[in-house]
Amino acid sequence: MFRWEKALSTLDVPAAAVLHLFRSMRDVQLALPGLPAQEASAYLCQYATARGVGTAAAFHLHKSSQLAFYLEAPHEVAADQAEAKLDQALVFVESMGFLLTDLDIQLLGAAERELLWSALPLQHGVQGSAAGAQAEELPARQSPRRLTAKPAAPAAPTLPASAAKASAVTNATPLTNPQQESIRQPVPSPAAEEQGQRAQANVDELLAAVEELRTRRSGLHARRPQPGPEELQRRRLELRKSLGRVLASL
Repeated sequence: MFRWEKALSTLDVPAAAVLHLFRSMRDVQLALPGLPAQEASAYLCQYATARGVGTAAAFHLHKSSQLAFYLEAPHEVAADQAEAKLDQALVFVESMGFLLTDLDIQLLGAAERELLWSALPLQHGVQGSAAGAQAEELPARQSPRRLTAKPAAPAAPTLPASAAKASAVTNATPLTNPQQESIRQPVPSPAAEEQGQRAQANVDELLAAVEELRTRRSGLHARRPQPGPEELQRRRLELRKSLGRVLASL
């Protein structure tokens, strides 16, 4: 059974000794004995020791700014029992409502392993309890920049009622007649006119080519010679033979 080791606040293990490292995919509301319910992240680390392989589950309590390490006796086991111990730790952490993902630290190089391990709070603990308290006090204080007030703008001189009306009429924007606005037509630019002329010329050329093609086809039909009497007689005989074959096949 995993128990909370309150005397343990960090996991002083070098990055090279870390065998497996898991982290929760999302935070979960967690309530540990003696602490208020709060959002927490979960970690599961298995590492090599002088006497075998150790396994530790850690919960990062965000509001309390502390780590809670859970170990199971015996804490260190032989290498052939490390896999079974890791499965038990996974079941324990997931039973608390966390979904873990493997960070694959064992597949990284030495520099990348060191960078990942140092970025997590397991080795050096949570560095932010005092800073968090100061951050909570900051909103209550007012910065000097907020205390400095801007000088008030000089008040505008008051004018008599008649002068004020005259000024309003003078500064008013002249109204435009909607009918005049609708009558106005945009003037095409020279480039637009040239483009329109080119398009019309292309259309005219296309129509001329089509008309020429029609004329050629009609000329070909007109130049085709009419069949003579002998040709007509031969066509009639072929038609009669074809008609006889069709009737015989019925």
